[in-house]
Amino acid sequence: MEPSGSEALPKGKRLAKRREFLRVYETGRKVVSRYVVLFFAANELSLSRIGITATKKIGKANIRNRLKRWTREVYRRQREPLGIDQRSVDVVVNVKPNAADASFADYSRDLGRALQRVVTDAGSMRP
Repeated sequence: MEPSGSEALPKGKRLAKRREFLRVYETGRKVVSRYVVLFFAANELSLSRIGITATKKIGKANIRNRLKRWTREVYRRQREPLGIDQRSVDVVVNVKPNAADASFADYSRDLGRALQRVVTDAGSMRP
C-alpha cells in the first residue's frame, strides 16, 4: 500500500520496461487528443499502470520532465473519479510536441478527456 501522507504514484502502478510498452503498442488500442496519444491494453493485474513517453521533439529536458510530471499528476487525480484501477488496463501516454506550449489547465482538461475515453473503451476489453 501507499505510505500514508504520500500522494506519489507507487512504482507498481508504473510501466517501466521496454517490453511492457511494446506489448501495449502492439496489442492495444489508441486514443488521439490535442496534446497526447494514449495507447491502452488490458492487463492481467488487479490494478492499472501508466507509462509516459516524451521525446526530444518536445524540447529540452526541463520541458519534457515538466510534461511528464503534469501527466502523472493528472493521472493520479483522475484514477479515483474515473475508476481507472477497476479496469486493469495499461496506459501509455505519448506526449505530443505541441503540449510544450500548453498551460497546465488546458493540458489537464485534454488528458482528462482522453483518459475518460480510455475508461469507456476499456470496459469492453479483456486481457
